[in-house]
Amino acid sequence: MLYRKIGTKFLIALLIMLLIAPTAFAGEHVKLIFNGKEYNADITLKDGVTYVSTAALNKIPGLKVGDDPIVPIRKLFGSQGGVVAWDNDNNQVIVSWREKAGDFTADELVIKYSESLKEANTYKMKGSYQLEFGVEGIQDLIEIPNMPKMEAIIEGIFQYEPMAMYIKQTVNMPLDELEELGLNLEELEAEGLCEDMVTEIVWLDNAIYQKTPIFDQWIVQDLAEVEGMPDINELMQITPQQSMEMMHKAGVINVFGEDVEKDGREYYTIKNYIDADSFKSLIEETLNNFDIGEFIKATGAQLDMDTQEAEDFNEMFERVFEVILNNINAEYYIDTLIDKETLLPDYMNFDLSMQIDLKPLIEIIVAMEEVDETEELSEIPGGPIIFELKMKGNSQLYDYGADLELPDLNNAISQEELVQKLMEQAEQE
Repeated sequence: MLYRKIGTKFLIALLIMLLIAPTAFAGEHVKLIFNGKEYNADITLKDGVTYVSTAALNKIPGLKVGDDPIVPIRKLFGSQGGVVAWDNDNNQVIVSWREKAGDFTADELVIKYSESLKEANTYKMKGSYQLEFGVEGIQDLIEIPNMPKMEAIIEGIFQYEPMAMYIKQTVNMPLDELEELGLNLEELEAEGLCEDMVTEIVWLDNAIYQKTPIFDQWIVQDLAEVEGMPDINELMQITPQQSMEMMHKAGVINVFGEDVEKDGREYYTIKNYIDADSFKSLIEETLNNFDIGEFIKATGAQLDMDTQEAEDFNEMFERVFEVILNNINAEYYIDTLIDKETLLPDYMNFDLSMQIDLKPLIEIIVAMEEVDETEELSEIPGGPIIFELKMKGNSQLYDYGADLELPDLNNAISQEELVQKLMEQAEQE
């Protein structure tokens, strides 16, 4: 019965699109202008009514589009407080929806609070999130069950100029549930997993310092040694306007949500949504001039490889990264609360859902192994192999302009020194 309903709805939608298509193609292309900017969507016109597919409107956060495959633009936005106008001279449908609050448009407020953060220069941050992930369709092959939900707490401090950052993350590992899934707790603890896993990271003077449960030691990587790696301080010089241009280029849209009162203060709400295409575009724009291979080499991942092995490793990693990026389906909802008086973004709520089709990745790895003939290959499962990650949480910014306080990093060692230390320990054992 369900399939029959879906099939009927699909046929009706197809019929409507076929009927209105001749009218649409007969005239000039109709553009949708949403909150002052051209919106990428196919618009059809019939008997003076403009229609748009609901799928094309998924990027607009908070908009209720319903289940119909196509909807009249004026009716959709007008029923939710929007204003729709027709520009006959330019063949445009002009929509204003949740575009302005007080003296600001949504984009102007995002730029303003970004400028306010830079003026403060430093701020502290705290928050928490829930994390779930698992792999469907391959458990029998890899013999790893889906992980239970984990809770994490984050805290830290950030400085714009000169760029510096400290983040401490504590993940509560549900060891009892992991044991019920058949995992050996002693082996997990030997790998550094414990009930409260603490990881710390410092970004200072164009270098990254990391401290993990596996090594109770600060490990440093000087990014100046990474060929093609731009200076982080230079990256931080990007203006809020340039950042907004990147968001627009990626198709990210900012709109106002409902005003909120919290702890006696009044807040604007800015909502945005990042889908798979926008996610990919933002990553590609960020990593446009970044040499991944050189970064891997500099972080010490190839210290025990010869030149040819390192080149093969780089090639494989870059191919894997490309495959993952091309097979991501992501939905990322973000609500930011901006204090109406200070115009600072005190709170943020986020909800990320991501699925990655691992089958193309496994096929690449299998192909590489077949060429190398290193081991007997397992048969690739016939069905889909989906890695799914869900992360939902919140954060708070506070103590704007606070003095920068970082952990003591005087005893930090390099990746090379760490490997040498581990080799010496192995020889002693």
